[in-house]
Amino acid sequence: MRNPAPLVLSLILAAVAAFFMIKKPAPPAPAAPPAQTTAATDSAHKPEAVPAKGGTIPVAAPAAAKSDTPAPVTDGPKTWPQDQSDIAADPKAVFGKLENGMRYLIYPNAEPPARVSLRMHIAAGSLMEAEDQRGIAHFLEHMVFNGTKHFTPEELIPKMQHLGIGFGAHVNAFTSFDETVYMLDLPDLSKDTMDLGFTVMRDFGDGAKLDAAEIDKERGVILSEKTSRDTVQFRLMEQQFSELLPGSLVSRRFPIGLEDVIEKAPREKFVDLYSRFYVPERMTFIVVGDVKPDEIEARIKEAFGDLKNPENPGKNPDLGEIKKVEGVRAAVFSDKEVTSTDLSLVSVRPFSRVPDSSTRRLSMLPLSLAHAAIARRFERIAKQDGSAIANGSATRDELFNYAELGSFDVTVTDDRWQEALPILEQEYRRALEFGFTDAEIAEAKANVLNAYQQAVKTAPSRKSESLATGLAKSINDGTVFSTPETDLEIIQKGLDTATAETCHAAFREFWADQGLHLVLTTKVEPEKARETLLSIYEESRTKKVEAPEQKSAAAFAYTDFGAPATVKSEKKVDGLEFSQIVLSNGVRLNLKKTDFEKGTIRLTTRIGAGKLTQPKDMPGLDFFATAVFDGGGLGKHSVDDLQQILAGRNVGTAFAIADDAFTLGGKTTPEDLELQLQLMCASLTDPGYREEALAQFKKAIPMIMQQLRHTPAGPQAAMESWLHGDDSRWGVPTEAKLAAFTIDDARKWLTPALTKDYLELSIVGDFDESTLMPLVLKTFGALPARADKKPDLSKLRKVTIPSAAIEKTFAYDSKIPQGTALVIWKTEGLRGNTKLFRRLNLLGDILSDRLRDEIREKLGASYSPNAGPGGSDGLDGFGYLMAECVGKAADTKKLADTATEIANLLARNGTTDDELDRARKPLQSQMQKAKRDNSFWLGTVLAQSQEDPARLELIKGRDADYASITADELHDVAIKYLGQKHAMKVLIHPEGTAQAAEEPKDQDEGQGQGHRPGKG
Repeated sequence: MRNPAPLVLSLILAAVAAFFMIKKPAPPAPAAPPAQTTAATDSAHKPEAVPAKGGTIPVAAPAAAKSDTPAPVTDGPKTWPQDQSDIAADPKAVFGKLENGMRYLIYPNAEPPARVSLRMHIAAGSLMEAEDQRGIAHFLEHMVFNGTKHFTPEELIPKMQHLGIGFGAHVNAFTSFDETVYMLDLPDLSKDTMDLGFTVMRDFGDGAKLDAAEIDKERGVILSEKTSRDTVQFRLMEQQFSELLPGSLVSRRFPIGLEDVIEKAPREKFVDLYSRFYVPERMTFIVVGDVKPDEIEARIKEAFGDLKNPENPGKNPDLGEIKKVEGVRAAVFSDKEVTSTDLSLVSVRPFSRVPDSSTRRLSMLPLSLAHAAIARRFERIAKQDGSAIANGSATRDELFNYAELGSFDVTVTDDRWQEALPILEQEYRRALEFGFTDAEIAEAKANVLNAYQQAVKTAPSRKSESLATGLAKSINDGTVFSTPETDLEIIQKGLDTATAETCHAAFREFWADQGLHLVLTTKVEPEKARETLLSIYEESRTKKVEAPEQKSAAAFAYTDFGAPATVKSEKKVDGLEFSQIVLSNGVRLNLKKTDFEKGTIRLTTRIGAGKLTQPKDMPGLDFFATAVFDGGGLGKHSVDDLQQILAGRNVGTAFAIADDAFTLGGKTTPEDLELQLQLMCASLTDPGYREEALAQFKKAIPMIMQQLRHTPAGPQAAMESWLHGDDSRWGVPTEAKLAAFTIDDARKWLTPALTKDYLELSIVGDFDESTLMPLVLKTFGALPARADKKPDLSKLRKVTIPSAAIEKTFAYDSKIPQGTALVIWKTEGLRGNTKLFRRLNLLGDILSDRLRDEIREKLGASYSPNAGPGGSDGLDGFGYLMAECVGKAADTKKLADTATEIANLLARNGTTDDELDRARKPLQSQMQKAKRDNSFWLGTVLAQSQEDPARLELIKGRDADYASITADELHDVAIKYLGQKHAMKVLIHPEGTAQAAEEPKDQDEGQGQGHRPGKG
């Protein structure tokens, strides 16, 4: 369970981030194999897949080919893409196909060592459902965990936990429109673990019992998941697809399905879909890990060779005709809860896939570069004084080998859509008429090339989980699993020939002479909105547009920071293998060289005292200061300048404000390390604080307030303030307060800390220390002298967390009948209590398992109930254990009472050795995995190791400490902190939607006291 503070800030800052470009953007890319994750794909309008025990995976995007008639999705994979392509597959991969038609792919990969990731891809999803089966494809994904040939419903999850295999919502499977994917990441290669993995995957294929009683028990779980996924955005998306694809099956087959079907569908409907579509010819089994391919291949044949295809397997449906639009057709979607007003020009046309090839990949490159240039134009326009837009983009995408979409979009400032529409139309027409400048295309090309080059350099350290998931994503797309070297070779040829002229031609080919949907999404539909949209659009078309202005990039201006420092002291930290260095100017430096990420170096600085020093009369100053610091660029370079200057370079900064430190971090490569260090030092010594950043922030304020008014973010922010004793530093700012902030407010607060306060720089990754040290000495070492320690902050670290049993309600304005029940038990603070929080981690996992069993599985009242500790390492005494259940708004009190009662029983009777083992094994597996994760070393170990040296001994003893924890110890912790008399119940729901629930039984029992039970 995370501390809610960063969660709430992230929700609010998400609105702000929409208005600011980071200093190093993700580059555009053509349709590269998703498994390589070489660069950002040129796609945005992707319907939401609905995960059950898995996670949402968007529809991937192979290269498109135009066709007059739509082609339905294929009836499952028959051959491998490389069989029809000039692109060679990665030679390390073993591709095979069983006699029954099931395909398999084995890829030996030793990162992380002694682990393996399994993926079973079924080329079937919600599009295969009949009208009276809507939602059953997703429901089936749940049911295979609820009783199979080899596992009863009660057996599978405990067996996985005992072996250290993670289980939970968004972890083990997902269902989309045209695919279902099952995922197991095995923590070791032992016989028991491998046997379980293969047996489970085989059972998913044809061994599901689909017991009627189990189906009935799971109905509530599915309905609770449907409730948890019900959002205004999802509802609008359904309406938009009905408008864009009228008559198409896609708009009537969203994976979550219909409530009536979920509640009433008989067993035979499940059996029908399962038996017709879970067939070998639709299956692809993927194994990636530290394995010997020949051994795995033999095992696959043994495990899956006798799978049978039915006599009449299910066929893929005709998805319907795509109706072309003549001219411009206006559409309006409105809801008072939408976060922002948006305008789009959308083209929809039939799509037919052709085999992946070098030609097809390169054919999409010029369009991708053109769309990147459009996005950059919108960025510049958004930053103009008084601009009616906040940002914009241009994309192409395709759905299920059926429809190809193009979208030209802007987010509107302050609902000024009448002013924003001419901007949208004229930029669209400017690109059609005049194309792009050489500088625009050069910038986009540099970013693409760099992305592919970095994919080559980092390939040796690709993680098996990511590779396996990427491969599963690519199955329905038909992309060849080629090497990063091959991908680079192909794209290099395209970049060598791509020019402003070829990009203009590609843009015209894609966009010219297309019927367009003109779409307005806003809070309230204006009177005669469609007529007004078309009128403004037609009037704008009469205005002359000029060719885009050429703009050349300047040189980076920050290369000299003064005389280099010297090393004052250095020591090695035994057992953790890193160096602690103090420079002559007082800068602290921590260095750890690793090979966990080839060609990658991660950096972070902790500076000063962060939010502790925030003026108490300025709630919200922290995220205002973050926004204008990042959005202001540097003194000599605006953010826009930096986009050009840094194109093709692996540098960037991320500024954040923690409870007790300001942080500035980044990620780079050995080749760009010096530039990265220069950029970070320039950010500290000469931040831009431009007025354009203030203007952009003010544009974001309505979006922020919409989130606070109409989503759980508002109540969560209010709860955060309450948990901090209503300390204004964690308070919820008013709209007037946000609008009143000035650049000087941020500068006055940040400047003293960033220029003088204690600074600890940590660097982890693939570097050579003899090369790195001179670069650090002439950048961070050349900064003015820093304080040698932090001042006494004890008074600032104090907040008053509520402790008495209490029930509080936080409401917000929404039609979505969704509620959240939180039960919070105050504990000692995280600061200085690491060993206690380890025990709370395990206790939280045990409580989570009990919540899952009772609230999810038995009651079907919440999709993903969970529990865990939270708190702040920067505050004294701020800690808690929290249980969270999301369900129907009317059930929030019942959920809170039930969670409290479950915790009461845990306090009264304690836990068992079996429960402890099932909680500890997956956690130990994750800890072992973290030891090969640079982010763990950077954030947990190095970042404040000189500020707080005591944490190092705690980290050294972490594994042994976790292994030593007993059930008796956890009972002692539960007795001390849990129980009814300690429970703070927080109910979050829309106004007027919650109802009181009956008090659970035995409320006079389980007050955090009791005898110790016998061990299980």
